[in-house]
Amino acid sequence: MTSAAETIQADIVVSGGSFGAPAAALAAARANPQALILLIEPTDWLGGQSTSQGVSAIDNAWHQPAQALMYNDRAAYYPADYLDWLNRMKNPPAEAPGDGLSPEGTSWVSRESFDPRTGAWALDKMVEEHPNIRLMKMTVVKDTTSADVEDELGHGKVITGLTLIERTAKPGYEAFSKFLSQEMPDWFSASDSADFTKKVHLVAPKDATRGLVVIDASETGDAIVLSGADYVVGREKTTETVSAAGVPPEHYEQYSQATVFPFCTTDADSPSPETELKAPWADFDTYYQQQKNSYFGFGQWSWNRVWSYRRLKTTGAPVQFDSVFRGDVTMQNWYPGNDYPYKSIYLTKSGAEAQEADWQGGMDIDAIAGAEKLALTFYFYMKERKSQEWDTLYLNGDHPDNMMGTEHGLAKFPYIRCGRRILGLHNFRLLTRYLLPATTGPGAITSYRFFDSVGIGNYAMDSHGVHGSMGVGHSNEKPAAFYLPYRALASSNVRNLLSGCKSFSASYWINSAYRLHPIEWSVGSAAGVAAALMYRDGKTNAEMLEIPALREMQTEIARNSPIHWKAYDSSPIPPKDGDLIVNDLKPVAYQKPFPIQIYHYGSSRAEIYLNGELAGETSNRVNDHLLFVNAVGTTNPLTVEARCYSSTGSLVTTLTVEVPVSNVPDDPHVIDNADPRFTVSGAWSSGSAQPDKYGNSYRYTDGVGGLRKATWVLNIGKPGDYLVSVWYPESTNRATDAPYTVHHTAGSTTVRVNQRQNGGQWQALGVFGFAGASGERVELSNEINDPQAGTNLILADAVRVYPVTPASIEGWQYY
Repeated sequence: MTSAAETIQADIVVSGGSFGAPAAALAAARANPQALILLIEPTDWLGGQSTSQGVSAIDNAWHQPAQALMYNDRAAYYPADYLDWLNRMKNPPAEAPGDGLSPEGTSWVSRESFDPRTGAWALDKMVEEHPNIRLMKMTVVKDTTSADVEDELGHGKVITGLTLIERTAKPGYEAFSKFLSQEMPDWFSASDSADFTKKVHLVAPKDATRGLVVIDASETGDAIVLSGADYVVGREKTTETVSAAGVPPEHYEQYSQATVFPFCTTDADSPSPETELKAPWADFDTYYQQQKNSYFGFGQWSWNRVWSYRRLKTTGAPVQFDSVFRGDVTMQNWYPGNDYPYKSIYLTKSGAEAQEADWQGGMDIDAIAGAEKLALTFYFYMKERKSQEWDTLYLNGDHPDNMMGTEHGLAKFPYIRCGRRILGLHNFRLLTRYLLPATTGPGAITSYRFFDSVGIGNYAMDSHGVHGSMGVGHSNEKPAAFYLPYRALASSNVRNLLSGCKSFSASYWINSAYRLHPIEWSVGSAAGVAAALMYRDGKTNAEMLEIPALREMQTEIARNSPIHWKAYDSSPIPPKDGDLIVNDLKPVAYQKPFPIQIYHYGSSRAEIYLNGELAGETSNRVNDHLLFVNAVGTTNPLTVEARCYSSTGSLVTTLTVEVPVSNVPDDPHVIDNADPRFTVSGAWSSGSAQPDKYGNSYRYTDGVGGLRKATWVLNIGKPGDYLVSVWYPESTNRATDAPYTVHHTAGSTTVRVNQRQNGGQWQALGVFGFAGASGERVELSNEINDPQAGTNLILADAVRVYPVTPASIEGWQYY
C-alpha cells in the first residue's frame, strides 16, 4: 500500500532531471539564502546529460572560434560554479567514486571528458553545502494545481501546488537492472510495486501570500504540460514565427531530434561472444543485420577514431586520437550508431494531453525501448568492426569501469537533445534570425545581443534528425557567439513558471545550438537567480522585465555566470533597455519596404525616425511587440530611431540602431531604370548604343500603335516641394516631344521634352508639390507626334526628385 500523502513546504521548486536543474537550485540558494528550495531528481544521480544521461565528454573541441575563446579563458566565459564542479572532479578525494576528470586530449571531441560517477558525486557535494536546498532523488512530478489570474497581460495561470511520487528501493532491488522502458511507468505510479515503496508528497507554498516559483528543469516537461503552459514540440513546418494572434507556428510534432542511450566499452582479456546481452530480444540477430545493412556506419572515420571520439579514460598518452590502448574506456554516442533515428521519444501535444489525467512523463515507451535495443545492437557492430587483435567488452553490472552506474550498462536516462519548449514572455521566441554567421580576426562579431541577456554560449546548429524529418531549415551552421534572453526562460501564460534547461522558448534549430552542457548550466543558473528574486519581491516572471528588476537580476547572475562576451562587448550589462529589430537583422535594400520590430516593457506606442526624420508610428502590436512595417531605406548607413511612449504619452526610452542599406545609387534622389521603382508596360527594348552612368536606357522603337508607358514610382518620404528632372542620352534620332507626365498633389502635369537636346545632363520638368501619398509618379508614354520606327526614339532612363525650399523655387516653373 502507498503511504498517505505528506505535505512539503517550499518557496522555489526545481523540477529536475537535466544538467540545468542543479545549476538552478545552486543559483537560487545563493541569490536568496532565506528561500527554501526543493530540488527534485527522477534518478539517483544529479546532472542530466553530464551524468545520468551518460554524455560525460562535453562537445567543446576546436571547431568553433568562440568555443575556443570560452575554453581558453574559462574564468571569463564559464559559470564559476560550473568551473568549481570541473575542478572537484579534477582533484577528487580518495572516497570519491569513479576516475574523475580525464587529461585533456583523452577524447578528440572534448577537452573535458570525465567519469560520470565522479560528476554526480561532485554535484551532490555542491548541493549539500547549501542548507536551504532540499534534494529529493528518485522522485517525479505527478500533477500540479493552478489558479486562474487576470492582470495587465490578460488571462494567465499560477501554479499553486505539485504532487510528487517518491520511490524507495525494496531490499534486494538491483539498481537499474531493468531497462528504462520497463521501469519508467513504475516511477509515475503511486502504488507500491515489486521494486519500490512509494510516498506521495503534496508541495505547498511555505508562505501562502507569496506562493511558489516553479522552475521546470526536467527532460519530460512535467510542470510545463501539467500546468497548462503554452509550449511546442517538434520541428516547425514552414515558419519559426508566432502569428499576430499569438499562435505558435505549426510543428511536425513527431520530429524532435534523435535520442540516444550511451554506453561504455573497454578491452577484453579474452574473446567472448557476449550472447547474454542479446537475450532480452528474440530477434536480435535479425535486427542487427538490418541495422548493419541500412544504418550503422563510421562515415569518414576509422574504427580507432570512433573509439577515441568520446573516450573517458586512456592508458596511453593524450592526443593520440588514431591510437587505442588496452585499458581504455570509451563512451559511445554516435550517429549513425546508437543515436535512435526512427521515432521521437516524445508524445505529441494531443498525446500528452490525453495522459494528463494519469501522467506518465509524456514519453513514448515504445520509442524508448527501440533506442535501448539499437544501443546494444550498435555495440556489436563496434565489436565486429574492431581493428585490434584484442576483443571488446561491454561494461555493465559490477565491473569497476562501468561508468554508467547501471546493471544493464546503458545510461540511466536517454540523452535528449530537443524536447518540449515553452512559449516565452509576450510570445517571444528565440529564432535563427538572431544568430549571425561566425567571423574571425579583428572584425569578429557576436550574434544579436538582447537587452535582457542573461547568459552566453556558442555551438553549431547541429541537428540529429529522426528519419523523414521535415520542416524549416537554416543557412547558418556555425553562428557567432550568442546570448540568452530572459524572455525565453519565462512562460508566456503561467506567471510563476520558468524554464531551467533546454525547454526554454526557441525554435528547433536554435535549440540545436543551445543544447550544449555549459549553455544548459547557464540557463539553469539564470532561471535560479530569476526565481530567487521573483520570490523575494513577490513579482511575476513578466515583472522581472521592469528595468530596475532586470538590471538587478542581470548583475546577480553575472556574479556567477557571464552574460557578456568580454572580448567583444564594451559593457558587462547591455547598454539599452529594449530591442529594436530592423529587417530581421539583415541589410536593408534601397527603396524597398522593410519591417521594424520594437520591444520595450511598458511602452504602448513608438514613433519611428529614419535619419532624424519622422517616418511614421506604430499602429499595431504583434505578440505584444510594437511593430512598424512601412519604412524605406534611402542612405547607407541608415539610422533608425524608435521613440517609445507610455500609455499616458510620456517618453519612456529611445532605441537607436544603424543598419547598412544595399544598392544605394550615387545620388539617393535618383530613380534609374535598374531601380525596383521603375517599370515599363508594352514593347520597350532594354539597351542602348549610348550607355551612361545610369545604365542602358529603355527605348520605344516599334512604331506600332498602342499605348506604351515607362513609370517611375516616387515614394516621397516627407511632404513638400520637389524639383523633378529627367536624364536621357542625346542623339539626332530622338523624339522632340517626349511626354513626361508628373502625378503630384494638385493633379497631373505633362511636360514635353526634346530628347535631341540637353542629353547627358539633368533636364528640369519643374517644381511640384508632393504629399507622400500613393500614386505619386512620373510617366513617359509613346504619345509623340512622329512615332515612325527607327526615326524618333523615346528613351526612358532616369528621374531625379530633389527637395527644394520656397526660397529656391524662383526661376523654376511651379505646379
